[in-house]
Amino acid sequence: MNNNFYLKSSEKPEELEIQTSTMRLSAKCWGEPEGMPVLAFHGWLDNAATFDHLAPLLKDFRLVSIDLPGHGLSEHKPSSSSYHFSDIIVEMLEVLNVLGWQSFSLLGHSMGAGVASYLAGTIPEKIKSVILIEGLGSLAQKAEKMPEILRDSAEQWQQLADKKLPLYPDIETAVKVRHHVGGIEESSVRTLVARGLKPVEGGFTWRSDPKLKIKSRHYLTEEQACAFLREITAPVLLIEAENSKQDQWKELLLKRVRHVKILHHRKVSGDHHLHLDKPQEVAAVIHEFLQQISEIT
Repeated sequence: MNNNFYLKSSEKPEELEIQTSTMRLSAKCWGEPEGMPVLAFHGWLDNAATFDHLAPLLKDFRLVSIDLPGHGLSEHKPSSSSYHFSDIIVEMLEVLNVLGWQSFSLLGHSMGAGVASYLAGTIPEKIKSVILIEGLGSLAQKAEKMPEILRDSAEQWQQLADKKLPLYPDIETAVKVRHHVGGIEESSVRTLVARGLKPVEGGFTWRSDPKLKIKSRHYLTEEQACAFLREITAPVLLIEAENSKQDQWKELLLKRVRHVKILHHRKVSGDHHLHLDKPQEVAAVIHEFLQQISEIT
């Protein structure tokens, strides 16, 4: 076993620590070592527990769900560093090197679906299948918008020191606040909050790095985003929530699906976090997809 890869617990799901050249990342892992290797990525400001409800239903998988940098139990980047989408791709390539996987599948939700999309387009020869939930690539911007975006990001960066972290007197208050945002059932909120909160003096606050809320300094253009999608050679399952209010994502999905060579597009009743709220339905669609591609190959 690679010396940078530490198994912390024999209980299931297992807690993993993965040490890269620059930081320590945490993960949750389900399944037997000989199972289908799957690297999974959560959405923005969520954490590795996002697959707590779904992973136990995917018994053939060896599923490793990463706390992306600055999220969950993973380390934050240094105070002088920001979070660029392209950096996440490079960091996940290093994670895969630490894991020692040569052939594997990818699973992602929302922002994590963007990570999975670009990884699949960067190293297509290693990818067996890609499962995307409510996402295909990342948010993109027009080139002429970049000066404005950089200015806004710089202003937010300079104001960061004056921002105070939210403080909740107890876990129940945090659950109510997150549930009030909408689009996710209370039981699913509790799953994410359990990993996303940390105790501090006076109560609890979020573990995630406050810098994650600063507007990114850099976006891909739509042309660049679609270039990655065209490089994907593995079969792709895109799961779309029928009741999601994420209109911006819906528009992107409609524009981008034609760039994916082998696409299975399924709609499932539910909202944006349907993998947490409706895990049985999502698992059934995934099993159907895997059966279909196994028959072809």
